[in-house]
Amino acid sequence: MTPQLCRAGVAEPLKAAVHGTATLIAAVMAGYNIAAWCYRWEGHLGVNAVVYTLAVGWEIKQTLRHVRP
Repeated sequence: MTPQLCRAGVAEPLKAAVHGTATLIAAVMAGYNIAAWCYRWEGHLGVNAVVYTLAVGWEIKQTLRHVRP
């Protein structure tokens, strides 16, 4: 099953849904870290905010790969 699922053009809606879910999770984590950093200027929160914001962009790109023909 896994080798078939990993092929291009197979189960694209499922793959898009997985990446879409990852986008939402990364967005929540980015939002939390941005808000926390605004209140507690701790370095790791700023780093996390940047990392999770970049992850949102990456996952949007991956989602669109599976949505677009």
